[in-house]
Parts: sequence; C-alpha cells; structure tokens
Amino acid sequence: MIAAPELRPLAVPEFPPVFTGHAVALDADPFAVAVKGVASGSYGAGDVVWSEDRGRATAAFVLEPETPLVVAAQMVPVMMVALGDALGAIGPPNLALTFRWPGTILANGGIVGTVAFHSSGNAEASDIPDHIVVAFELALDISARSRGEPGLDPNVTALFEEGCGELDRTSIIEAVARHFLSWIDGWMHDGFRDAHQSWLARANDLDKHIDLPFDNGARSGTMVGMDEDGGLLVQAEGQPVLVPLCTGLGVGA
Repeated sequence: MIAAPELRPLAVPEFPPVFTGHAVALDADPFAVAVKGVASGSYGAGDVVWSEDRGRATAAFVLEPETPLVVAAQMVPVMMVALGDALGAIGPPNLALTFRWPGTILANGGIVGTVAFHSSGNAEASDIPDHIVVAFELALDISARSRGEPGLDPNVTALFEEGCGELDRTSIIEAVARHFLSWIDGWMHDGFRDAHQSWLARANDLDKHIDLPFDNGARSGTMVGMDEDGGLLVQAEGQPVLVPLCTGLGVGA
C-alpha cells in the first residue's frame, strides 16, 4: 500500500505592521473567536484571527471605528472590494469574482465565500461601537464545504475548482490583509465613494429580479444599485425601496 504524499507545511501569514495575527485550529471559526475575544477584552484594534485550515482562507479583523455604526458597517463592502482586488492580483485572469449584497462572494457565478460583520455591545445605527469585527471566508477545496462532489451544485464552488490551484490559505490571507488595509486608508481619506463604485462594478444581481426579506415578509424586486451608505436600492412593485446596510447585516436594530 502506497502512503499518501505528505502535504508541505504552509507558512504563517505575514501581516502589515498595523495588524497582529492570531492563529486558531482548523476546526475553529475565526469570526466567532474574534467576537468572543472582543467581548472578553482579549482582542482589540488591529488583531487578526486566522484559521490554520488548508481547505479555506478565513480571517477576522478587529477594528476600532471612530464613526457611527451606520458608517462603520461600510467595512463589509470595503472588505469585499479588497477581496476582489486581492484575488485579481494573485489569481488567474479568467477568475470572475462578483458580489451579492450584503456579503456573499461568487466566483464565476458560484458562491465561494462570505463576509461577516459584528459590532460590540448593543450599538444602534447612530452609535459609535467600541469595536467591530469584519471577517471573510473563501472556500479553497469543495470538500471543505461539505456540499458533495464538484459540479453537483452549480450554485456553489471553491477556488480550486475555478483555476486557482496555485493559491493557498496563506497567500490569500496575506493578499487580502494588504488590500483591505489599502482600502481602509482610502476610505478614511476620501470616504466610501471609490469602494462604492468598485463594488457596483462587480455586483452580481444588478438589474436582476431578487427576493429579499422585509419587515412585512418576503418581497421581491429589481436591484437597481447601492446607496451612498451601502444600502440596497430595489425597485419593488413600481416603488423605490431602500434596505439599509445595517438591516441587511442584522445590526443596529
């Protein structure tokens, strides 16, 4: 019997000086660990919790905003455009990365990952939260998603299935951290405008009929854009409807 070849060890991600990395085991969720750590005071601004899992690239960034939650929540689309730029820089040229509001990432039309958001305390949309956590997760290996064999579900995929076999967890986390920091810097100096335009350029559902949850139950409409705060603009039953970003993320109630 021939033994399976040993996987080469992956390097620990190197982060820009403003970030401090903290590894967690492959069966741990960096987002949940970061949220718990913020609540206990063990993590603060600049800490990044990342997973050693080789089948996915996932990390959670702890930030300390100086803006109300309604503005700080823009870190979700900012993270999404950072992901687009990062994979655009290190991935294959035929990889089409697109976005679904508020935090779904698609590769060549199949869902490949998500961006998650948490605000500390019970901050309302107009409050300044002590900390926020912004996390991303991208599937590298389809088997890591527990969704069966490649091709069985056309709605989901993994980066290895989309021609990204040369990439690994470490290279993706490093690239996302660099691009996220760059986008944060631009956001702090120039506001949300550039990220807004970059997000819309990759919007998967623009001008498409979509179903969304509203306070009064399920409702459908046509996505017509994203407002200047990151909220979803929908044309529903002949009327313009705005779904605020905080509402879509389930924060700031």
